[in-house]
Amino acid sequence: MYLAYTVFVLLSTGTLNVSPDEVQFQAHRGGLKEVPENTLAAYRHAWGLGAIPEVDICSTADKVIICLHDDTLKRTTNATVNADTPVSKLNFDEIRQWDAGAWFDAKYTGEKVPSLEDVLREMAAREKACMYLDLKNVDLKQLASLLNQYGVASRVIFCHNKIESCRTMREAVPGLRTMLWIGGEANEIQEKFRKAAAEEFRGLDQVQLHLKAASEHHEGIRYQLDDAFLREALQITSGKKIDLEVLPFEFDCDSLSRLLDLGIRWYATDEPKRFNGCLRQRN
Repeated sequence: MYLAYTVFVLLSTGTLNVSPDEVQFQAHRGGLKEVPENTLAAYRHAWGLGAIPEVDICSTADKVIICLHDDTLKRTTNATVNADTPVSKLNFDEIRQWDAGAWFDAKYTGEKVPSLEDVLREMAAREKACMYLDLKNVDLKQLASLLNQYGVASRVIFCHNKIESCRTMREAVPGLRTMLWIGGEANEIQEKFRKAAAEEFRGLDQVQLHLKAASEHHEGIRYQLDDAFLREALQITSGKKIDLEVLPFEFDCDSLSRLLDLGIRWYATDEPKRFNGCLRQRN
């Protein structure tokens, strides 16, 4: 079966122009196992593969929205001063003096922690580029203003693990799409999914389920969420016109093929290049 893997395009109505055989995939933090996470290099890497980068955002002391997963600079920069200080207490210029790429690989030396505006500027210039936004600590009015300024709200998917946050963001930013991500143990994921379903997925466009590998791999990679539940979740979300996305923390081409055979067409991955390679192999 032919399988397209191009990035989706949002129509002016806000609906998705997606055929049943197309695959869309999110590059988690830009593809954190292949590039220095939450950098412009990471987002370009994702866009170049036809993926949708996930961008973590928080605010600095001088109210600049930056792209960073952690509360501090310690893990993902070479900061030697204020490395343990929350970025909410640092000014943007203080943060920008440190390198955010060399720790991953010398070829990324010179990468900095970008501002969200840096990313939006580049995204706006790419006609089909989209992004996921994972909110950490940001003023919603400021965020809404930025998205509207660059005219990209309809190409952004806000993601969070609390459905209330998704609903709040959807109301604050017209045209924004939302995704609830659900992690934890299998029983916790199933319980939270069924609760969202009982509420008719109100305020949501997508639901993401984390797929942890089972502790024992008897026949390749198997996941704690079994095929029966994934089929059930896909049937329920499809009936409500909600996209079901899965994040397999471990995968190979065979395990990905099994998920595709179930009918799942939305994915998230830490390794977008390798993921893309498996799609090409399947084709």
